[in-house]
Amino acid sequence: MLKFQFKKLVRDKIVDQQIASGAKPIYHRLAENELRHELVKKIQEESSEIINTDHDTVAGEIADVQQAIDDLILACKLTKTEVADKQRLKNEKNGSFSKGIYVEYVEVDENDKWVNYYRENADRYPQIR
Repeated sequence: MLKFQFKKLVRDKIVDQQIASGAKPIYHRLAENELRHELVKKIQEESSEIINTDHDTVAGEIADVQQAIDDLILACKLTKTEVADKQRLKNEKNGSFSKGIYVEYVEVDENDKWVNYYRENADRYPQIR
């Protein structure tokens, strides 16, 4: 019998479907902290699939991302209302992403209030010399 490595979170009915088809999956249920970690990985995986997807299949890929987000909300013991409220507040303060504004880099004075933040997060905002 052939073996194929998964090492990833799958939808709840996948194992039953594999067994019904005659396959023998080796699996276990994740602990709460493991589930949160794997849901974040699933969101990254599914999100990356959207980039090269044609118009006919993009809704299914977005549905996968949305499902992982919905399950992460539950795993974090949040409600959709709490998340929606935070989203509304962030949109009011900083806007959404709908206009597609992309910052190449920003020049700031040494005394700017953001300098320490950028330096503390150098992996996300490396200084250009």
